[in-house]
Amino acid sequence: MKKEVIQVVSRENGELSSKQVKAAPYEFTIATRAKWEMVISDEDTEIRAGEFKKVNVKEILLDPDMVALPCTFTHHAVVSLVKVGAKGGAKPVDSERIINSAYVLGQESGKVREGDLLAVLNIFPIMFTREAMTPKSLR
Repeated sequence: MKKEVIQVVSRENGELSSKQVKAAPYEFTIATRAKWEMVISDEDTEIRAGEFKKVNVKEILLDPDMVALPCTFTHHAVVSLVKVGAKGGAKPVDSERIINSAYVLGQESGKVREGDLLAVLNIFPIMFTREAMTPKSLR
């Protein structure tokens, strides 16, 4: 197993934070059973065509050992979901995470309103196929 020292960059209290971590890639098996979670806007905002923007969304609890993959279908007429963000920034997959933001791309100029369905996430349980190295903070 190839171990590397990497920098994990996140925001803490609005400030950029960089932590040096020793980590390694690992293998997992993804289940054929999944569930859908709706990504719903928690604010009103305007967006321009081609603009990349962060939108606050209603919280979604992601249990440990679950991965979220955005559904490829477009669910909103104005924006497409690119990725989601969680409270506290990046965390290992074996940690509980709370999704609270969506990063969207404007398909056209328009408005997103609180309560709008932005996208659907496919939530899959995973199982590690071998012992995974727990990332170790070096500083």
